[in-house]
Parts: sequence; C-alpha cells; structure tokens
Amino acid sequence: QRTTLRTGRPIHHFTMKIAFFSWESLHSISIGGVAPHVTELGAALQRRGHEVHIYTRQKEEQPTYEEIFGVHYHRVPNPPGEGDFVDNMEKMCNAMVWAYGQTIDYSGPFDIAHAHDWMACKAMVQAKNAHGTRCVFTFHSTEAGRSGGEGEGDQRIKSWEGEAAFVADRVIGVSERTRDEVMGLYNLPGDKTWAIPNGIQCSRFDGMLEDPGSVKSLYGIGPLDPVVLFVGRMVGGMKGGDILIEAVPKILGAHGDVKVVFVGDGDNKMHCDHRAKELGVEHAVRFLGAKSGVELINLYKMCDAVCVPSRYEPFGLVICEGWAAGKPCVVSDRVGCPVDHGVDGWVVECNADGFAWGISEVLKDFERARDMGSKGRVKAAFSLSWDKVAESTEKSYQF
Repeated sequence: QRTTLRTGRPIHHFTMKIAFFSWESLHSISIGGVAPHVTELGAALQRRGHEVHIYTRQKEEQPTYEEIFGVHYHRVPNPPGEGDFVDNMEKMCNAMVWAYGQTIDYSGPFDIAHAHDWMACKAMVQAKNAHGTRCVFTFHSTEAGRSGGEGEGDQRIKSWEGEAAFVADRVIGVSERTRDEVMGLYNLPGDKTWAIPNGIQCSRFDGMLEDPGSVKSLYGIGPLDPVVLFVGRMVGGMKGGDILIEAVPKILGAHGDVKVVFVGDGDNKMHCDHRAKELGVEHAVRFLGAKSGVELINLYKMCDAVCVPSRYEPFGLVICEGWAAGKPCVVSDRVGCPVDHGVDGWVVECNADGFAWGISEVLKDFERARDMGSKGRVKAAFSLSWDKVAESTEKSYQF
C-alpha cells in the first residue's frame, strides 16, 4: 500500500495533488505541441482521480483562475513581447511560483511539481527549493537538437535544461530517441530517465468524409488526384518542408497526378513556394497556411498519406493525427514516434530521394496504404491514448 505525502493515509490507488508548469496550454496561449500535451495529460490525470493544477500564461481577458473539466488553471501575466526571451521566461516562472505558493497557502502542499520544457523549468526548481516538492521534468525537445548540434544553441537555455535535469527527481523524454539524447547530453542515469510518448484523442477524427472530392475541390484538386499532406510550422528548416519540395519532381515522375499540400506558415513556406516555381512543379503543390479545427481534420481525412520530413523531431504529433485519421505516414529517420516500417508507415532517409521513394511506395498500392493506415489507427487508439499516457506518467510519479 502507498500513502499520499499530504495525508499519510494508506490507500490502494495512489491519488496525488499535481502541479504542471507550462508556458502554453489549449486553454491559455497555444503555440505548439506542448499545449495539447499539457492540456490532454492534465485532463487524463484528473480522470484517474488526481487533483491537477496547471500554471500557465494568461491570454487577454482570461480570468487568472478557472476550472475546466475538473482541472484547475492558474494563469499568470504574459511577459511583454519585447526584451530578452530568456529573461521574460524567468519572470514568468517567478509569477508561476508565486501563484503556486498562494495555492499551497489556500489548500495545502502538492505531491508533484511537473515542468514541461525549458521555458517553465525555473518554476519547478523554485518549487523544490522553496517548498520541498518532489519534481518531474519533461523534455519535449532539447536546445542542442533544435539548434542542429551539441555545440549549437543558446548556452543559457542549455544551462537551464541542465539544472532542470539535475534538480528533477525524475526526467521524462517524449520518445526513446529523446530519452537517449537527454541521457547523453546531461549524463543522466537510466533509472532516473523515462520515455513516455505523446498521445492523441482519436475520437476527434472519427467518421468518414462523405465526399472527399468536394473537400479537394476547395483547394483546386481533382476528385481522383492522390494527395500527400504536410502539416507543421514552416519556420526555419527543422520540419523539413524544403526536403519534401525537392522530392516533388521525382514523385511526379512516378505519379503525374499527385498533389502535395502544405499546411503551416513561416519563412520556409516562402522558400518552398519560390522553389516550387524554380522546379516547375507549382501546379502540383498547394500552400494553405496555418489551419486548425474541422478544416484541418478534413485535410487529414481526404489525403492518402501524411509526410513528416523533419530534420529533428523528438516525437511528432502529426504522425498520431495521421494515424487517427487512418492514414499511413512517411517519416524521416530523425522522428521519435514509433513508426513500424512497412506496417503503419515508411521510415526513410531524411533527404529528397528517401521521401520520393516512400511516397511512391504508398501511391503504388492504395489497398496496402489503407491497411497500413488502419493499423496506425489501432496503435494510436490503444497504445497512444491520453489515458494510456496518463497511466505511464502516474507510474513515473511513484518514487
């Protein structure tokens, strides 16, 4: 039998009072993949009987406190956009810890303080130093990985990550690849470092498109044209949109009616648009900008394959979304999400030739592609559900 730290009562189910520190969530300011992770994991832990508090930034006109689906949201002022970003994150962390202390004064101590990515790690460190809370830190990526190598990136951010990895009682990477990377970068022992994946809520993708052709027509695509879908931030080259553009001529050589759809915005989008014209393939590509909600879900449903050509991808939520929509995924060998090569997707070299081959494999046998997508849906629904992720996270807290 275990006991909670707060009451000391012996219990069969290890219930906890848990604090998340995150600079983003779906119910505050949402930037990238950390937002759905924090939001969905917090809700799943609450469904397992835990008391979950999320400390995050405040969007304009939002209340400082709100309970959403049983999860307690504490919002702190968003630091000003100008000035040094690292300094602003330290100010955010200070505000989070102040709100955290207020909660302790009101309702008692926490069992776990869990920070997500470097932006919020100083809040976790202060929670341990000032309140003695047991601490967990999740690496959703690393500064070295985002910057292209161990010697690259902002040294202040690396020092924050190193401090968080040292101070935390347990460290989580969002894939086995990320766990190995973190252990190597920060010399962490294996028994301290866990791999717990991201999750997906498959029910959002339930149901078939009644008329895929009508969705395709919205983007000037013929009803029988095969479609390859890229979804990601097109800022810099990390997501690899430029790699996919370079593959388009070879893809067209094998499948002349294919269309490659890019969803995302940023400087890399402009580069890819320009490069498509240089390569003479602009007729086969569509740049839609950022999309969300039902429109994005319908894009997943109408495509034939999801492509993830990332140069650095600790996990890859887009793969889970593709699987949830029943689509096979063609991914680079730099991706952390556990794609089973030839079963629910294709894992290829991170270059144009690799992606031209992988996409051609999908398009030359649509029956096999549909079977691979179905297997991906099963994996997403049963192995990568948020309830499964919450169960693993709960186990990581028991130390």
